[in-house]
Amino acid sequence: MMLQNLPPVPIERGQRFRSWLRRVSCMRISTRLLLIIGICLVPTIGLQVGVSWVEWAERKAQVNDLAMHQVQLLAADMASIGEGMRLLLATAAEFHQVRTVGKECALRLTSIRHNAPSLAFIVLLDAQGQILCASDPDVKATPPDTAWLHNALSVTTFTAGNFGRSAEHPGGFLPYYLPLGATDVGGGGWLVGALDLDWLREHFGQLKQSDSAFLVGAVLSIADADGVVLGRNPAHDRFVGHQLPPGSMPMVRAPHPGLIRIRSVDATERLFAYVPPSPATQNLLIAVGLYEPDLMADVNRAMLRGAILLALVTIVVFALTWLAANRFISRPTSALVAVARRWREGSLSVRAPDDDESSEFGQISAAWNEMAAALQKRQEQLQEHSDLLEARVAERTQDLLLTNNRLQVAIAEREKTAAALLQAQKLQAVGQLAGGIAHDFNNLLATVQGSLDLLGHSLAEEQTKQRVWVQRASGAVLRGAQLTRRLLAFSRRRPLSARSADVNELITDLVAMFGTATLGSRIKVVTGLARDLWPASAEPGQLEAALLNLALNARDAMPEGGVLTLSTSNETVVQEADGLPAGEYVRVTVTDTGVGMDSDLKRRAPEPFFTTKGASGSGLGLSQVKAMIEESGGAMRIRSQPGQGTQVDLRLPRSVAPARLPGSSTIRPKRLRQKVLVVDDDPVVLEVTTDMLRQLDYCVIEAVSGQQALNRLDEVGELPDLVILDYVMPGMNGVALARLLRDRGITCPIVLATGYADLTEAGQLAPGEFHAVLNKPYTFAELEKLLSEIDASRLHGLSVSELEL
Repeated sequence: MMLQNLPPVPIERGQRFRSWLRRVSCMRISTRLLLIIGICLVPTIGLQVGVSWVEWAERKAQVNDLAMHQVQLLAADMASIGEGMRLLLATAAEFHQVRTVGKECALRLTSIRHNAPSLAFIVLLDAQGQILCASDPDVKATPPDTAWLHNALSVTTFTAGNFGRSAEHPGGFLPYYLPLGATDVGGGGWLVGALDLDWLREHFGQLKQSDSAFLVGAVLSIADADGVVLGRNPAHDRFVGHQLPPGSMPMVRAPHPGLIRIRSVDATERLFAYVPPSPATQNLLIAVGLYEPDLMADVNRAMLRGAILLALVTIVVFALTWLAANRFISRPTSALVAVARRWREGSLSVRAPDDDESSEFGQISAAWNEMAAALQKRQEQLQEHSDLLEARVAERTQDLLLTNNRLQVAIAEREKTAAALLQAQKLQAVGQLAGGIAHDFNNLLATVQGSLDLLGHSLAEEQTKQRVWVQRASGAVLRGAQLTRRLLAFSRRRPLSARSADVNELITDLVAMFGTATLGSRIKVVTGLARDLWPASAEPGQLEAALLNLALNARDAMPEGGVLTLSTSNETVVQEADGLPAGEYVRVTVTDTGVGMDSDLKRRAPEPFFTTKGASGSGLGLSQVKAMIEESGGAMRIRSQPGQGTQVDLRLPRSVAPARLPGSSTIRPKRLRQKVLVVDDDPVVLEVTTDMLRQLDYCVIEAVSGQQALNRLDEVGELPDLVILDYVMPGMNGVALARLLRDRGITCPIVLATGYADLTEAGQLAPGEFHAVLNKPYTFAELEKLLSEIDASRLHGLSVSELEL
């Protein structure tokens, strides 16, 4: 009964302990002795480490307290300066010349400034922030939109402003504002006293004299509420007027005083105690930095001496233990091991030395010798059985050979299956990668493109340079969107939008783009374009990317230079061959005079992730080309031999429609002011889309989720004229929201705006549930064109199916 009440021992813990015992038992005896000595020294070492840690922690706390004391001293000093400035300005406000803004107002302010060496100047402002009189005539000429004058309009109590600088005061100044009542100066106003920062530099130097409470090596820093340095000791002139580094800005934004370890403006890491800007400090940041290594040097030296002494003691103890173990344990053990090795080699007649039978090693030797005699007798018996078993083994071996042959055939079949599975897994990996990044990446591109379009519309006609910059950034966004669409098309996550394309014109434009920066000066480009070439059914952007990939591969295959030939022709396939159905095709041939490929390279070249370019290649070039061509209903064939160049034939189906002319656009009907509901879970994309719609004179109702959209419609109480929904949203996606809107009786057009690839659920909607799909990222012009088509459909009575999505 007592045994049943004992707590069970955890199996995993017991297994770990037994495993540790096995490892210890495998050690040499001398090593185990050293391990025992080491375990015995652990408490001593731990005690020494603990004492050192306590001393170090106490010193660390003392340094922290010292830093807080220093910053409190500096804060008190700055508070006294601010209080003195307040009293000075209050006294100036009592003078009759100042209150009445008389002729001698400037003389009175000049007299006050001469008696206060810390002042740069004093000015009197009216209720509109205009200078009524000043202690310095040059200051009175200051423009009214100057920052320190403009900031006075928002001051309601005595406080310090932000850093200022003028031609008369290149060293900078800090304005202090004292609001005046309507009875003080007609209509109210402010007295502004500017603290001379050159005076503050000298004041900091006096604070750090040898008999001062401030440490000589401390860094004293004052900054305004924007993080601009007002005073610093040392190196005041070097840093005054400069912004604090980003790592120091948490001190400016902190709600309470505290400590922080950061790299200061002189790139030295220090412990800073700080008092953040607040009304109590006249909105000034006060900080004192201490260099901890200097303050912790004595403790660190003591810890180092203790560690060295402990290490020396440990080494001596281990050395003495090692010598004793080698003399009294290792030598007898080595003799026994040598005899055991002779026995392993088959010399069982060898015996271990057993001279001293009173010792443990002598007793072990005697027992080993008895064991050796028994083993020798047993070996003779085993030899007799061995001869009998050899005959049986030979017979069984023949049976195993036949079985092994069958296994080899099965293994070969399994390797073929594994290779096919690996190929499918690679394609699946690319598809998952492309589908995973499409939504978030296109949302980012949509934000950038929309912001660029809004910026372009806000630029004046004469700002040509800025327009070029906007167009250049928009081109980069377009290339990013094309890259996403190519990955999606390659992985079958996005269907190609094939249409009728003029291949000759596409190749002509592509060759014109080629230059030495693309193919190099050693590559000569030759074209052979058929005059009566049929239009091809393909997506022009994807076809252009495929030809560019082939051109770059050809360039890499011709390191010493050569000829790149691009040609086109019409081809009629009478009967199906190489997986290409019979029909009419447009043939595009890319030929180079490079190094060529052997049969194995030619076979593996279109495989995903296979590359011969090392770390610089992705292995997706030819695989993307093949995927695009096959998705378009065509085929790719590679012909190549080592040393004879490579020829890649692309066959695209002939299009029955004529090639679409570039630059065609739809006629926009006159737009009436309408209400648009926009729903997108990305706040930035939502904001950009809202701004574009408002520029198009729409009234916008915003929502970041489906539920919020329904609530907003209930609040507004009116039905929208148009709905733009994000497809992928948490909780309720765009398709589910569209169905709920239809159930509520909303019959206006619904547009799905998405950067995601898989729209299978959207494809299952009824024809009247949504109007169009707007792919992210979209430009201002694309959005305006779609909305114009929607407006035109309303005016002309077109159905959804009659509009091009």
